[in-house]
This record gives sequence, C-alpha cells and structure tokens, in this order.
Amino acid sequence: MKAIVSASVRISPQFYDLDPMNVVWHGNYARFFEVARVALLDKIDYGYEQMRLGGHLWPIVDMHIRFYKPIRLGQRIDVSVGLTEWESRVKLDYLIRDAKTGQRLTKGRTLQVALNAQTEEMLWETPEIFREKLAPFLA
Repeated sequence: MKAIVSASVRISPQFYDLDPMNVVWHGNYARFFEVARVALLDKIDYGYEQMRLGGHLWPIVDMHIRFYKPIRLGQRIDVSVGLTEWESRVKLDYLIRDAKTGQRLTKGRTLQVALNAQTEEMLWETPEIFREKLAPFLA
C-alpha cells in the first residue's frame, strides 16, 4: 500500500545498542522505529504535545519486525516510515536500509489506536484533529 506521508532518519548505532554478539540487540529496533515515527509526526505537526492537548493517547497495539541482516556498531542506517492507514487505526510501515549500499536490513509495522486520554476508552474513528493534520497530504 502506498504511504500517505513518509519520513526518513539516519541513525548510527552506538556501543550501548549492541548485544553480547556485537550486533544491535533486537529490542533496540523498536527505538529506531520510534525515532522515525517522531520525524513523521513532526512532519504533520502532530507530536506528543499536540496529542496530549487534544486529549488523546495513541498506544501501539501491535508490532511486527522482520530481520534480514544484522546491524553493527557505527553502521549508518536509514530508517524510513510511511503512514499507510489512518481511518480507524494508524498503520505505519518501516524499512531500515544500509545508508551506504541501500541493502534492506529490517522491515516492520506498527498499529496504533486512539484512546480518550481521560477515560482510556478506544475511539472507533480517528480523532478530528488527526484528520485535519493529514488533510494536506490527502489532497
């Protein structure tokens, strides 16, 4: 599915990202996805502060990661994210590539739903504020 809006960040894993095998520990991939996701949210001007002010929480309810090749210390990687669904949930697709060769290293997906921040009840439709932020990208 084609992304409605996308963003990309360049990351270079550090020593603290590694596991005892000297490759990036699998749990750190979620953090790399988050860095790209924040860049995408900034691009549409709907970061954490706007979510909070709008009275919404957006928890991740599902995450999938497929590993193709390990990432190593100091390797420059490009983490891209694209918003592919937004009407009743937010689906983000991620791709991590080696910045030098373009080789695909990892891909993933997250699903998020909107909650009312006070009641923590799930909303069955995307909040109007999020629709407004996406409008320029849907035209």
